[in-house]
Amino acid sequence: MAVAHDLLAGRVAELGLVRASELPARGARAAASHTRPTPVPASGPPSPEPEPPEPAHDPEQALLPVPGPLAGLLPWGGLRRGSTVSVHGSTALLLALVAAASRAGSWCALVGLPGVGVAAAHEAGLDLARTALVPRPGPRPATVVAALVDGVDVVVLGGASAWRAGDRQRLAARVRQKGAVLVPVGAWPGADVELHATGGTWSGLLGDGAGRLRSRRVHLRCAARGRARDLRSDVLLPGPDGGCAPAPAEAVGPVEVDLVPARTG
Repeated sequence: MAVAHDLLAGRVAELGLVRASELPARGARAAASHTRPTPVPASGPPSPEPEPPEPAHDPEQALLPVPGPLAGLLPWGGLRRGSTVSVHGSTALLLALVAAASRAGSWCALVGLPGVGVAAAHEAGLDLARTALVPRPGPRPATVVAALVDGVDVVVLGGASAWRAGDRQRLAARVRQKGAVLVPVGAWPGADVELHATGGTWSGLLGDGAGRLRSRRVHLRCAARGRARDLRSDVLLPGPDGGCAPAPAEAVGPVEVDLVPARTG
């Protein structure tokens, strides 16, 4: 655990995006929980050792938040720790999926996405103080990603199609063990959830081309392991405020009806 955290600290410090001292130490809390009170000296009667408190079983702690329009598509209503959620067809969807968790205090890492920079992450709503960008993980990406999984909550992974089956399986197992969330971009066999974005109609321009682009309507399809059917929904991505917003119902135009005279007699 210490080695993995040192790898993460060194890699992020090398990038200069966050200070290595700010990286979370997952093992610190676990180590503290095993300390015992100082023994009572033999001169006095030994006092009974207090029973350790029962751990809180809060199911919400296993979920990281997502925007409301996406919560209705995901089988758990959020990003479940230990799961893999692949995203297809939209970088905006990818960033929107992890932005809420970042703002809520989760650490995120964007790996193998050289086209996504600090400005794009900031505009999507990620907390840059808790976001590590590793655009090119080098010749051993599996080692880099494994170290990140040990130290952060959400790992977004580009170039997923180049990973070998064995590496994918080992990484998925590590994600489950560490309680992180893996978000690969593109096909990832064995993913718990697949989110597909298609289409894209912009609004805000007038008929003569004047105006300003305000929002983009995108069709989403979510397939989840164990769910009988896919769920579909339209969202605004980005919405008027730059985030993910529910899409209004499409206006239905007038319907022409042929009136046929009723028969008589």
